Amino acid sequence: MRLLATTLGFALLFAGWAQGLQAGAAANKITPTKQVFLAGYSPNRPNTGGVHDDIWARALVVQVGNERIAIVVCDLLGLLRDDVQRIRQQVKSVPPNRVMVLCTHVHSAPDTIGLWGPTPTQSGRDNEYVNFVIETVAKTVDEAASKLQPALVGFAKTTIEGVAKNYRIEQILDTEAAVMQFRSKADGKVIATLTNFACHPEVLNNDQLTSDFCHWYYQTVERAVGGVAIFANGALGGMISPAPGDPNAPKGRDWARAERFGTIIANRALEAIAKAAFTDSVTLQHIEMTYTVPLENERFKLALAAGVIPAGPSLADGKVTTESHFIRLGDAVMFTMPGEVLPNIGIFLKRRFAMFGDPVFLFGLANDELGYILAPPDYYLDIYSYERSMSVGSEIGHEMVQAARQMMARLTPRTTTPVAAAPAEKSPVEQELEKYLQRFRPDRAGNFKATYRLVLEGAGEFYLRIADGKATISREGSPSEAAVTIKAPAQVFVAIITGKRDPLDAYNTGELQVEGDIGIAQYLLFVFE
Repeated sequence: MRLLATTLGFALLFAGWAQGLQAGAAANKITPTKQVFLAGYSPNRPNTGGVHDDIWARALVVQVGNERIAIVVCDLLGLLRDDVQRIRQQVKSVPPNRVMVLCTHVHSAPDTIGLWGPTPTQSGRDNEYVNFVIETVAKTVDEAASKLQPALVGFAKTTIEGVAKNYRIEQILDTEAAVMQFRSKADGKVIATLTNFACHPEVLNNDQLTSDFCHWYYQTVERAVGGVAIFANGALGGMISPAPGDPNAPKGRDWARAERFGTIIANRALEAIAKAAFTDSVTLQHIEMTYTVPLENERFKLALAAGVIPAGPSLADGKVTTESHFIRLGDAVMFTMPGEVLPNIGIFLKRRFAMFGDPVFLFGLANDELGYILAPPDYYLDIYSYERSMSVGSEIGHEMVQAARQMMARLTPRTTTPVAAAPAEKSPVEQELEKYLQRFRPDRAGNFKATYRLVLEGAGEFYLRIADGKATISREGSPSEAAVTIKAPAQVFVAIITGKRDPLDAYNTGELQVEGDIGIAQYLLFVFE
């Protein structure tokens, strides 16, 4: 009876795992139809020059098994967490805590925070426009979800030189860009290309609304490969801005430099992803954490009191509540940061998260805009006096890094050693699989016959065959012969078969996925001790 109960329990667990990687993407304009105050730089900057190019909400929805994640990026300086929560409430297709809302941090888009109005006591935030953004972003996520289709994903990273510069400490600069691209499994057409690179989109500073260099990034990528182009900013704080251009160009109107930088980012990303390997054999894992810090910034306190910045559950009682998320998709990992993180923190986080995946995507301005996020030792340095004036306080950097550390403590590091250095030497994963075979019960298998495909990230593919009262495992085989495909990071699968990890826990974290015949999948519980 105990065996039967266990088997029935896993039958229910496996029932939702018959679906592979799917992806869908969509884009909609969030360009205002009336004059607005532009955010960034100095206050009282209306777009009296009109609209140079449209600004957008660009969404990507990814599903693996029953797990679904949305990443949507807006051409805005930032959105407060309470507005992000309103977007999540309107999204119908993705669970609220699985919707990631990012902003490019462009400095020539409408003020959605409130700090750039006509006077210090008058908000620049147009609530009618913000409501339009919230509705459009939610609609864009749902539209992307409606386009979900079987997909392949590829990841790459590259170096982009000459576009960004650290204007505080020149030597602290992360020039790495991470790229992910999704292609239709049916016809190979590109669904979406997302590039993650750290640089303020602030080449331009005039009276026209524009997405800055992002405009040319979108244009170049979509003309070259199609699909939806998405730009996600990184750790751009203190002060990662566009490299200098033509000194003779009109100040704030160096359109040629914006075009050049956007085109460079696009071309470097396309060159890198063209060499990537694409697969649908991935797992999806998600972890989230919320944390609260004191609001120390006196200017922000006054702005809240005056209604310049809208108060809400996340900004109340002298405290700020925000969030970070960890996402692992296949070999890649992503971490969300609620503001403008300084590059030294970004470089530290990339190195730490590299233990768990490659490439590492650091998403800045994600699900919140808390201004600059500094490490505690940097907060009171004179060189960062401006950043301090535009930060919620001295504790946010520490709390965000602590959240990252707590997430890492729940993760299994990826395999970095080769699967097999030589035919005579088996890898640790292969050795554990051989031990697993020793626990096979031929008396229980009887005449049962089946092939299982094991896709173990970091170790490759294996084929477990049961026939004639015997169990064997090898690397040779074809997906078409397998009745069941089991996908998991190698360390997770080994932990499960050695009894060190609960398979239900691995499923709940998105690390374990099963595709194919449910009954055959659960039979492993019976024929192996």
